[in-house]
Amino acid sequence: MFTPISLNGRVTADLELQTSQNGTQYVQFHVAVNKGFGDHQHTNYYQCILFGRTAERIMHAGVKKGSALFVTGDLDLVEYTRKNDGTKGMIPKITVYDWNYLPSGKSKGDSSQEDAAVPDNTGFEELPCGENGLPYD
Repeated sequence: MFTPISLNGRVTADLELQTSQNGTQYVQFHVAVNKGFGDHQHTNYYQCILFGRTAERIMHAGVKKGSALFVTGDLDLVEYTRKNDGTKGMIPKITVYDWNYLPSGKSKGDSSQEDAAVPDNTGFEELPCGENGLPYD
């Protein structure tokens, strides 16, 4: 079943094009989405994965840490085991099929605010790759 999702957020780290064991190119990253207002602000993190031409397109566009994106894709909740205590957790994972830059409202030379808006440590662990070289089957 397909669970469509669209969201606006900021990329939490610079992107890296990877190749699976079967030769498929992909990019995997997290998007931080700020929610709420005032004392009720919080941030949700979504793991995104792009394959093939979509992955090549995002790399060619120069998306980097702090870039504001509009992401559309298929949402899945993936269970994982925490390394530190062995407990189970769920992570929202989006297989992205389209994305666009969002306007940032500032000049191209000013990236200090973008960099400050995204934490270095999202608290997520990298998921191990399966036999097909991808983080999930």
